[in-house]
Amino acid sequence: IAAVPGSTATAKAKFWVNGTYSNGTYKVRYTGKNGVQDKVTIKASQTQNTPNDAAHIAEDGDFGIADATGSGKYSFTLNHKAAYVTFIPYNANGVIPGAKIQKIRIYTSNTSDQLAGTFDLADNGSLSNGTTTSNSVELNVNDFTLPSAYSYTTNGATMVLNPGTYSNVTIEYTIRDAVTNITGTVKKTYPSVTFDAGKNTPVRADLQITVYPGNNYYMWDAKQNYWYQHEWNVSNQADRWQPTIIGENNPNFPQNTDLERYHNGTSGTGRIDAQTLKFKNLPNANEIMWYHVYGTPHWDNDRVWGLMGHLYKGGMWIKKISKIASEHGITTANMKSVGPNGLDFRLNKASDKSSIVSPTPAVSTPPTASDINNYFFLPALGWYDSGVLKDVGSSGCGWYWASSAGTAQAWGLYFTSSGVYYNDGIPCNNGIYVMEF
Repeated sequence: IAAVPGSTATAKAKFWVNGTYSNGTYKVRYTGKNGVQDKVTIKASQTQNTPNDAAHIAEDGDFGIADATGSGKYSFTLNHKAAYVTFIPYNANGVIPGAKIQKIRIYTSNTSDQLAGTFDLADNGSLSNGTTTSNSVELNVNDFTLPSAYSYTTNGATMVLNPGTYSNVTIEYTIRDAVTNITGTVKKTYPSVTFDAGKNTPVRADLQITVYPGNNYYMWDAKQNYWYQHEWNVSNQADRWQPTIIGENNPNFPQNTDLERYHNGTSGTGRIDAQTLKFKNLPNANEIMWYHVYGTPHWDNDRVWGLMGHLYKGGMWIKKISKIASEHGITTANMKSVGPNGLDFRLNKASDKSSIVSPTPAVSTPPTASDINNYFFLPALGWYDSGVLKDVGSSGCGWYWASSAGTAQAWGLYFTSSGVYYNDGIPCNNGIYVMEF
């Protein structure tokens, strides 16, 4: 068999068989590379090492039939009868260079479904009498990239499986970042899917992984972000001061001589409100207290997200302020004025906190599908301490500034996997994330 020059494939081949043949037509059964007579094995675990190269299907379960016609010399065109799925995942929210696709798995909710297994092959191309069957097929791939728009040449990955119509089909994409050592999955579920014999079904899936900007870390009420003009992705690499991995540090963090990046000086006692527009729009001390007491947090250790070119996972689902308001018969405007105990925490009186109700500990699973619209998600984005990046991801915690401050210290919301808390004593020179919620 001679391949087409520059390719590993050929459309035509010649071969010889022993025996004498006098009929005008003979049945042909193709059972794949290294196949067994009249038996087809569709593997539950398949491997493709090169994007947009489906040659592996010959070893992983491809099969077909044909009618050979002629006299002495016979010709046939193979009619492939397996079903094929070509996955073309992408992430429209942006490229995460560190995130590579490791595996794509398709499975159903019915354990008796036969997507893979060993079957008898009939002359009409149908399969029967399945043994060692599986309702799951995985395709292992070799660090395929995840672009921002679908491109089969970039990461096209083809799987072979048993034709048929299946219900409650889930496609699971496993991605990994070798630098952060994070492995996560993104799942897409379809109520019913038909995989036709001899047909290729393209699956263009937007994984919808949120990519959070790295330039939203600030000292409290600063005019510019913590690494202003020296962010991790500025065009001149020599100007990139911002650490992107936990434990990395840079000594060029903001100093009090830096009027742009340094925090707004706070003095005196009592109520101090943010002055910059970016900080004015953040939740104030009272709203933070409402989240702390009645946010009914749900820790999500599996939700993946991107930050500064890398993949992370872990964060908290917190009940929306509008939902908390409706449950307690108060308007969201009033929640800005008073906390859960009817006192104004912006005044920074130590005695006001003594009557706060203990918060509910975090649940270790995300909200249910029927309740999730009442929640918003905050990732565990960590913080900067004297130029060192800390506590990012599932093993760390999330810190978020509030618009309220006291003397040289500010309010903020923070969480760990155990719950959501307030902090009214955060040093204003910490580099903490700014996000409206």
